Amino acid sequence: MGPPGLAIMLIDPYNDFIHEKGKLYNTLEESIKATGTIQHIREVIKAARSHKIPIFYGMHQQTHAHSFQGWQFMNWSLEGLEKNKVFEVGSWGAEYYEGMAPDLDNGDVVVSKHWNSSSFQNTDLDYQLKQRGIRHLVFAGLVANTCIEATARYAYEHTYETTMLTDATAGFSTAQKDAATSLIWQLFANRVMTTEEWIKTL
Repeated sequence: MGPPGLAIMLIDPYNDFIHEKGKLYNTLEESIKATGTIQHIREVIKAARSHKIPIFYGMHQQTHAHSFQGWQFMNWSLEGLEKNKVFEVGSWGAEYYEGMAPDLDNGDVVVSKHWNSSSFQNTDLDYQLKQRGIRHLVFAGLVANTCIEATARYAYEHTYETTMLTDATAGFSTAQKDAATSLIWQLFANRVMTTEEWIKTL
C-alpha cells in the first residue's frame, strides 16, 4: 500500500494530446520526445498500481458542435478547441491514451471535467479528495505550464502537499516546459523531482 493520504493527479492523458495522430500532438511533439513524457507517465501509473496509490483523473471537458454556443468570454485556448473540434465527444481523440485509462478497482477517481486550465475550478476535485482523506498530490500529465501548473497552484492555495514530476509532463516547447519545471514550480511546490526520484521514495 502507498502512504496514507497520497494520490496521483493525472491531467489530460487524451489521445488528442499525446498520440502522434492526435489533433494537438504537433504542438507538444518536440517537448514530448525530448522529455520522454509518455514513458514517464507510464512509469508513474505502473508505480501507482503496484503500490495501490489511487490516481485522480483531471480531464478537460469534451466538446460538441454546440459546446460554446452563446459564450461571450472565449479565451485563446477555448477558441482553439472549438475551431479544431478537440476532445470531441465520442471521438478517438477524446479517449484515454493506451495504457493510461483509470482502473476503478485500484481506487482511481475520474472527477468532473474542467473547462479551462485548473482541474479544481468548477469541478468536484476538492470534494472528492477530501472524501478520501487525500492530502498529498503527485502531479503528472499535460500541459506543464497550463493545466498542470494551474491545478497545482490551486492545490497550494488549498494547503495540499504537492510533488511535481519534471519528466512526466510536456510543454508547447521544451523551453516552456523547462521554464515551468526549473523556475516556476519551485515557487509553490513542496517537491520538484524526476519520476525516477519519486519512485525511489515509495
